[in-house]
Amino acid sequence: MSSIFEDLFIFEMANSHQGSVEHGTAIIKEMAKICRLCNIKGAVKLQYRELDSFIHSSYKGRTDVKNISRFESTRLKKEDFDNLVETIREEGMIPISTPFDETGVEWCMSQGLPVIKIASCSAVDWPLMEEAAKTHKPLLVSTGGKSITDIDKIYNFLTHRGCEFALMHCIAEYPAAEERIQLDFIDRMKKRYHGILIGYSGHEKPDDYTVPMLAAAKGARIFERHVGMETDTIKLNAYSMNPKQAEAWVRAVLRAKEICVLKKKRKSI
Repeated sequence: MSSIFEDLFIFEMANSHQGSVEHGTAIIKEMAKICRLCNIKGAVKLQYRELDSFIHSSYKGRTDVKNISRFESTRLKKEDFDNLVETIREEGMIPISTPFDETGVEWCMSQGLPVIKIASCSAVDWPLMEEAAKTHKPLLVSTGGKSITDIDKIYNFLTHRGCEFALMHCIAEYPAAEERIQLDFIDRMKKRYHGILIGYSGHEKPDDYTVPMLAAAKGARIFERHVGMETDTIKLNAYSMNPKQAEAWVRAVLRAKEICVLKKKRKSI
């Protein structure tokens, strides 16, 4: 049976919208162009947090903690995310979001999102995982920073609840150095979690196209990268791809898959 996850390219927007629906819409439309040019199944992934309760009261307004100022300065309303989701659908892509709290799960459901992504940092947040599992939506779980014991627990938790899910190999380093990417772990996950699709969520340098090709050769079936767009006032971080790099990333994966494929299930002589 085919899965919504199979051969899926995910363009992770995160906070690259910079708190602007217009800028977020522009990113979505650029990613949609890549999907059409390369004839791929694409998704744009957002992130949901109810910042009034997500950020502890003693941390609100602080500028000495990078993520706090980043989240607060790029805040969007639920209605803004509704507009972005509508644009993703209009452009023929799959809307996905990562909820970091229970309110975020509610937003995913109210928008009818077909997939919910669980971030590495939330993968053993059992109350959040329970809420996500109750939705009966396909779940995509990142495993950055998680030991094999943690991943076993995640696998057992979701399997016992009858969830459809996939696992993403991920290194929680931004950007990730080549010597720590450990793509052999994809082999281990494929053997250990038989029947579960394994993907690769990359944080390597955005102009490194060797790593995604190797991930494809290892058998990853889902591919995810952070994307954004630069302007005169907006600069991308060290692990996000601009549209040109994102297209080259997609084409590198497709090329690797073509190189690896065994024609007609047997060697051509």
